[in-house]
Amino acid sequence: MDHTREAFADTLSSGNTERVNRAIDEIEDIELEERAALFDECFEMCRELYETEDGYQRQSVIRFAAGLYPRLAYRTIGSDLTDEALPGEWTLDEIATHRERLRDLYLDALRDDDGRVRRAAAKAIKELALTAEMLDAADELRSIMDDLEALAEECEASKRKHVEEAYENVAFHAEKPFSLLPDGLRDVLEKKGPIDQE
Repeated sequence: MDHTREAFADTLSSGNTERVNRAIDEIEDIELEERAALFDECFEMCRELYETEDGYQRQSVIRFAAGLYPRLAYRTIGSDLTDEALPGEWTLDEIATHRERLRDLYLDALRDDDGRVRRAAAKAIKELALTAEMLDAADELRSIMDDLEALAEECEASKRKHVEEAYENVAFHAEKPFSLLPDGLRDVLEKKGPIDQE
């Protein structure tokens, strides 16, 4: 398929599982630099397509956005963490913006009424935590965990298990086992009672 905003939008809104999966596979196989350019071109499209009543489309958007994440920080491994370690003209500030935009999208998705969407976001946020770990960005990991703790306080029981899964995925990279939940989150979970297993 054509790697354009229009072609991806048409596929993600099609409701066709085979087409959606093929688009996600293709975007994940693209070189990091090309993917980074597509990220800037396509992220707002993802935001727009997420605003739909169709739960499958919202799930597809989250999965596609996760595949679209360029992971340019991986290119800095073994080098000093500077703009020069990144390919092309990319800067550390720009790749931090990629992570911030995805993080906001995933947090919105963890509030979603559809469990498929929340599950996709809980899985996808792990990649952001891995990147933060690789960059030795402890403050970024802590900030994501703080956001998830706050989300756990506001969400209803039926949504809470996916927030917990997201927290566990992030905590793993922060070297904080999920069994060592912060007191605030543990208190919230205990007060809200058992988790809906749907």
